[in-house]
This record gives sequence, structure tokens and C-alpha cells, in this order.
Amino acid sequence: MLLELWIQAVRNLAEGTIAPGAGLNLFVGSNGSGKTSLLEACHVLALGRSLRTHRLARVARSGETAFAVSGALWDPGHGQSRVAVEWAGARRSRLNGQWLDGHWAIARRLPLVAVHAESFELLMGPPEQRRRLLDWGAFYLDVDFPQYWQTWRRAHEQRNAALRQHDAAAAVRFEGPAAVAGTRLTAMRRDFVAALQQTVAAETTAAVREGLEGPIDLHFRPGWADGEDLIDAYGRSRAQDLERGFGHLGPQKADLEIRIGGRPIREASRGEQKRVLNVLVLAQGQVLVAAAAEPVAPILLLDDAVAEMDAGGVGGIMHAVAALGWQCLATTVDRRWAEGVAQQMSNAKMFHVEHGRIQALT
Repeated sequence: MLLELWIQAVRNLAEGTIAPGAGLNLFVGSNGSGKTSLLEACHVLALGRSLRTHRLARVARSGETAFAVSGALWDPGHGQSRVAVEWAGARRSRLNGQWLDGHWAIARRLPLVAVHAESFELLMGPPEQRRRLLDWGAFYLDVDFPQYWQTWRRAHEQRNAALRQHDAAAAVRFEGPAAVAGTRLTAMRRDFVAALQQTVAAETTAAVREGLEGPIDLHFRPGWADGEDLIDAYGRSRAQDLERGFGHLGPQKADLEIRIGGRPIREASRGEQKRVLNVLVLAQGQVLVAAAAEPVAPILLLDDAVAEMDAGGVGGIMHAVAALGWQCLATTVDRRWAEGVAQQMSNAKMFHVEHGRIQALT
């Protein structure tokens, strides 16, 4: 849970600190006021990357060459922690005053799931977006994920380097380590998809699924032929890989096929897609809660919570937020809607955002 958030030089946000409540936090303001930038700062702190761009340089306020986000966290396994992310040409992450190698440790203490404008890329974009979801789930389901991911990635890159040099013998040397780590990595991804599918169809997401024409079906594609060992796939594709100069089979080609009522998700309406995104995000968080050794819950970010949703869809996601009891940061331009929700939920807290300044409302 995020107890406190401090922001410096992030987009148009004024430097300052906010203290979100443990339940629903509603940030109300006009377009361009800084609401999404606030969620972006939370995303950078939790996951080490932006929800809007692949380049952290773009998160810095115009004219600035650095930015920083820090916060106080609480989780049942570690109690209270202080974490920070700084960027000045490169990202550095800090936990309780100690600089980290990577961002894994903070991500475990501050799990986060989000629905925002770029989330539609999960449904409509390239496979890379869905692999990110697969790896998010594998990371939280298996503590060994970072080790196997890094081992596979290193061996995969070394094999590719050998392929570019048309060095078959060198490529073969890296296929064994890549196959062992890649097979384990793929099993983690597959386990996550199975858990996600079960939760997507569970009663806990029923209110959000209401109105969808048919069930949500998830199908995992590992990146090579089902039933084939990865080491055999490497051998089968080696000649073609040498010709191309890179490996075209393996975990780097994994994907997640998403269907609704038997139809590809691309054929669904925008409103249906938004509901599916909400279902997937809630299911992600529930899978994490069920798998955690300690009772930990994610932070939920909802950017422009009422956009492209009918009343039933908005009511469903708010019902789920209340029932799950997660900390949620939601933005909206609709103050009347926010005030109505706040009156119905005892643990709701409202903030007003204007010209980059965030003020708690009593």
C-alpha cells in the first residue's frame, strides 16, 4: 500500500507530497490538469517504467533533465519501507536508502495493476504488450522468475550474436542454456495464464463482465510449436536462423490470444474492450493475492475511470473495487460522479487537480 507519494519535476506536476487513503482515492480535474501524470508517477515508482512512454526522459518536466519520485510503502512482509526512483539520463532505484541493481525488489513490495489509455495496446497492439503481462504474472507467481528470465535473455542474445556471425557452432553452444531457462520461463507464463483464465471466469469478476456477449477466453502461445521441446525447436530452425541472422522461435515470440464470445478481441466494440481490460486487471490482482505467501494486495490505477463505459460497466468496476478492498487511485473529469461515489463508499478520499497542483478535499 502506498502511504505517501512525493513528486519532483514530473511533467506538469508541481513538486509536492500527497497521502492517499487505504481505499478509493478519486482525483478530479479538467483535461490537462495533471491527473494522468500523477498516475504515471505512481507507475514509475512501482514498476520502474512509465505507463505512457518507453522513454523515461519524456516523463521529466519540459526543460528539465531529471526527475524524482519517492514514497512510503507498507506491506505485510516488510512493514514500512521508503522507496525512490530517480532519472537523470538513466534510472536509479533506491530501497530504504540503498541503491538497487534493477527494480525487482520494489516491484515485489508495491504490486500495481492499471487501466489507462495505452492499456488498449494490450488488446490491439503487438505481442510485446501481452508478453509484458505474461512476465508480470510470472514474476509474482514464482520468486525464481528474475533468475530464469535473465539467464534465458542472456543466452538468447548470445545465440543471436552467433547467428549474425553465421557461426553455427557458437549458436549451438548457447542453445542448451537458452532452452533450459526458456522452458522454465515458459512454464511460469503458462501457469499464470491458467490462473488468470480461472479468475476471469470466477464470480469475483461477474459484476464487471455483466453485459459482455459471451465468455472471455485466453489462449497462451509459447512462441514455438506446442508439444515440441525448445531445444528441438532450436535445432529445427537453426538453418533458417543462420540465414536470417536471428532466432525466430522461442519465448521472445510468445503471445496471448484473447477472445470474447469466440470472437477475436479486435472485433469487439470499444466499450466491450474497456470492460475486458477491467476484468483482466482485476483478475491479475486476484491471482497475485491468491499466490502471495503473505496477504498482499495490489494498487489499482484507473485513468479516466468513466470514459468509454456505460453506467453498468462503471458500476461494475466500482462494485469490484469496494468488494476487493484494494487501494485504488482513479481519475475523472466528472466531479458529480466522483462526489456520488465518495458518498457511497465510506473509505473514499477525494482530491482536486488543477494546473499540476493536487489538493485533498475534505
